[in-house]
Amino acid sequence: MSKLETRSRIQNLAAAVGDDMEETGKSAEADLRWIRAQKSFSKLKEKVASTPILRHFRPELQPVVVVYANDWAISAALMQEHDDVFYPVMFASRTLKSNELNYGIVEKEVLALLRVWDLGHNLLVGREIKVLARYSTLAWLFRSSGLQGRLGQWAALLSPWTLEIVKCTKGEDEILGAIAATITPRAEVDQALIAIAPRKEPRHNIQAPIPTVYPGESLWVVSFDGSARVKRGGGAYSAILWRLPEWTVARARSEYADGLTVNEAEYRGLLLCMDLLEGENQQRLVICGDSN
Repeated sequence: MSKLETRSRIQNLAAAVGDDMEETGKSAEADLRWIRAQKSFSKLKEKVASTPILRHFRPELQPVVVVYANDWAISAALMQEHDDVFYPVMFASRTLKSNELNYGIVEKEVLALLRVWDLGHNLLVGREIKVLARYSTLAWLFRSSGLQGRLGQWAALLSPWTLEIVKCTKGEDEILGAIAATITPRAEVDQALIAIAPRKEPRHNIQAPIPTVYPGESLWVVSFDGSARVKRGGGAYSAILWRLPEWTVARARSEYADGLTVNEAEYRGLLLCMDLLEGENQQRLVICGDSN
């Protein structure tokens, strides 16, 4: 689903609720707010329930199968591309049997693929199919010869099909990971979701420029800090206002408050800096602190 379609549907939901609020706003009943809330909630439920998610299978479009597997479950989706967007036709998932838990990731992806074959055989038979997988090693199964055991049996089952194996590069498998997590044991859910969590970019070290004081210029520097102790149930924070280039202390203040965390104490220390600067001519200002 494209961002433009999502934004349009959100706007339609807001418009629907807005119409209800205008209609009920004309009433003078005592429980107006509850009537308005109930009507808006009912309208939202109707809109969400009527939003098309699954698409009907279209024979003229190429079928795309996305497979996903974790330690406890397998999941797959039959999709077709409409205007450069993949729309699902069918979802399929199940938990792994006890003898399947020790399978390798390629073997589990084959199980997900066979699951779609079983449920959508009439739609897929005789067609060229694109398969999107998290690991490119799935393609190795179809290029290898002399496979033994269950891999050989699966290779024989899949040999009549014309498959194009492609590795997922745009997060096409993330929704399947969320579906698989819903049938994963509660104690293992966090671990199952790690694989589909958004990747964080590495932190970049930013070198702050060294402040320079020009002749005749008055530069202020404020520094702050805060700390909190759980046993004491409160936190202290302080701030100092310095005048450059002499590095003389112009003002300093420290305060204490109950029920503060470390981050809240640091933040209040920053606000205390602003109080110390009140009434000063601030041409340039440098703020120093160890808080993230």
